[in-house]
Amino acid sequence: MDVGMGVQISKGKLREAEAIARRMPATLERRGLRPAFAEWILTQDAGMLWLFGVLDLQRVEKLEQYTGASLLHHLSTDLGGRPVYLSNSSGLRYAVLLSPPPALPGQVDFPGARRGEVRLGRHYTGAPVSVSWERLGHLLVAGMTGSGKSTLLRVLVYQALTEGARLVLADRDNRTFPMLAQHPALLTPIAQTPEEVLHCVETALGACDHRAAAYGQVGGFPDTLEEYNALVVGEGGSPLPRLLVVLDEFNATVVAAGGANGALARAVAELGWRGRKFGLNLVFAAQDFTKAIVGRVRDQVGAAVCFRVRNADTARAVSCPDAARIAAGRPGLALTDRWGPVQTYYLDKRVLIDVGQGRTVALPEDELRIAQHANAQGGKVTLGDLRAWGLGKNEAARLLEDWRLRGWVAKDPARHNAHFVTEKLLGLVARETGKPGKRGETPGNGRETGE
Repeated sequence: MDVGMGVQISKGKLREAEAIARRMPATLERRGLRPAFAEWILTQDAGMLWLFGVLDLQRVEKLEQYTGASLLHHLSTDLGGRPVYLSNSSGLRYAVLLSPPPALPGQVDFPGARRGEVRLGRHYTGAPVSVSWERLGHLLVAGMTGSGKSTLLRVLVYQALTEGARLVLADRDNRTFPMLAQHPALLTPIAQTPEEVLHCVETALGACDHRAAAYGQVGGFPDTLEEYNALVVGEGGSPLPRLLVVLDEFNATVVAAGGANGALARAVAELGWRGRKFGLNLVFAAQDFTKAIVGRVRDQVGAAVCFRVRNADTARAVSCPDAARIAAGRPGLALTDRWGPVQTYYLDKRVLIDVGQGRTVALPEDELRIAQHANAQGGKVTLGDLRAWGLGKNEAARLLEDWRLRGWVAKDPARHNAHFVTEKLLGLVARETGKPGKRGETPGNGRETGE
């Protein structure tokens, strides 16, 4: 075992680390996997003692078998409930925390949306936890009332709206998303009954069918939404928006709709394995999760986020066994099987109330800068301009199409059908910067980034 330089460790902790290093290979073998560990590293980071089991990727046949949430859950169970996380900062490593969980701030305000990122919260080191929609995949969120679950769901939806995504929402108690009931981004009305939830899921499956047909009409055989959009934009077509499906109170809804083998559970399982290829992110959220219900979807989930829950059974079912011990006075604090402890961002629900009442979402920082550049040259926006302002070819095409769909730019027949920013975008820039939105302004800082 390699002990990092300067690491001070007691004999007891060293024996504990050695016992873990012996036990984890046996767990992999019981799962039918090769115990392909290249080395074990014991190190400290920000005062925390970690044991890293580094996998030899040349001996790993199917990487996804080594990264599923159910495997992490089994590893954690075999280690007496000690959290096990994935770390891919260098190759692929399992990270086991050997010291007590860290302290995190009581509240971290959402710093604002940024195109291409999903901002989730702050790590115990103070670093932001963010990931692309593609790498986020599907998400499992557990937490009782007042724990922060609903706030995280709103943070996700708000960021999806800033990127022009379409929404499918299930809200049985009409408490999480009532303010968005009339929002035009909804693919179908917000579902409240099990029957309505099944209809929502079937609608999302229909969207997958539509996208499968669209993928087949372009060359290049795209495997992801990003790849498809790059191809179709290159052929002069319009990109497809991302689709976010949030199923709140998932466990209770599935139980009411026939249980783990019912029609809803089967449809959701199909949506999970089909959806990622077509730019769909699926969020399963509930106060409680039973092993039977979560078992159908656990291997499709890219990460589990567990706030305070009622009992240890729920915490174990979502692979975050220590979540039952989170204090009642710590809303927003979550344990995850991917990033460790995280203080998730706080977003005042009045922001979504404004959105639901027709006020547009805030401009992401990079788009505000681009809008100011456009204003400075009389409001004209071309693909060449966007590339000169720092966007890649595909990013520029997607942004221009997104702004057109939102009514932020429009073609002017009197000026060779070139795109110009509209009064709608000028008003939004004025709101964000606190200055009148007049064409010909010099770009400025606009606002604080929050970072």
